[in-house]
Amino acid sequence: MKPLHSIIIALIVILSGCNGNNKDNLNEKASVSALDALPENPLLLSPITFSINPNKAAMSTLYGNKIAFQHAKTKADSSYPNGAVLYEVNWKQKADSLWYGANIPDQIISVEKVQFTGNAVPKYELYAGHPLKKVSSNDENKRIALILSKRMAETP
Repeated sequence: MKPLHSIIIALIVILSGCNGNNKDNLNEKASVSALDALPENPLLLSPITFSINPNKAAMSTLYGNKIAFQHAKTKADSSYPNGAVLYEVNWKQKADSLWYGANIPDQIISVEKVQFTGNAVPKYELYAGHPLKKVSSNDENKRIALILSKRMAETP
């Protein structure tokens, strides 16, 4: 009978240690909301690379669909094939309350979409505001060139 008691006590200890309330740890401000006018949620695509700008307290991640991700993985050039879609998501930064000295994404500043069709020049769209809405941009060519200049982050 003693082994059964030991097993029951061990299970109670293990199950009582599980905390199903992760609501406080979910960063909803850094997520895409249902009210945003994006054609798809870029945060569900594959991350290609990221960057941090400490002077502006901002960070960004370049996401791509399967076609763009495979191209970035195998080739180090900006000649993405037809059907590739890139999203540059830009966030404000905030201090992480769980890790001293760490910064995490805060609210989304903007989302830039670069879509490759059969044309020579890719299609550029900028989404900004709260909720995110499509807006016009004065420096499309500059932004396209900057996004295409980014290479896939190398992982060990």
